[in-house]
Amino acid sequence: MLGNKRIPSPTMKMVSLGLLYIALFAASGCAGLGDYDISLPGGYSVVRTSAHEVAIRKQEGEGVWGGEIVPAKVVQVGWDDRYILAKQEGLRNDPKRTDGSYQIPDETLVAYWIVNPQTNEVYGPMTEENFAARKKALGIEESVTLKGLDSLH
Repeated sequence: MLGNKRIPSPTMKMVSLGLLYIALFAASGCAGLGDYDISLPGGYSVVRTSAHEVAIRKQEGEGVWGGEIVPAKVVQVGWDDRYILAKQEGLRNDPKRTDGSYQIPDETLVAYWIVNPQTNEVYGPMTEENFAARKKALGIEESVTLKGLDSLH
């Protein structure tokens, strides 16, 4: 014994080290924790794979989606049994990254989309005015409105 100092046992060191690793892991967060998908009619889904990569895709199997039908970043959707409506903010290169490896939303690049799940026909990208006119021409009810994704998942 060295005075009043206690020498930790090997087991205690391992437990302390394990708790430290768990704390560091929890504090750092995990990629993919914010990912989700929202089921839409006709086998379509809103699929989020990162903060800004949120698109509408057709589901091809359990957890498997095809290419983007409505490209990122989808920010609002609405639907009934005949149509899927979407609002999209375009992406641009992040000016803080000179290599172009990361894109951020550009709120000046807004487009609207309509998908017919029965025929797989896609209308878009459209301006808000063209979107309203197309909704009317297709007979989409006024009650079918766009909603933020946070309220849907």
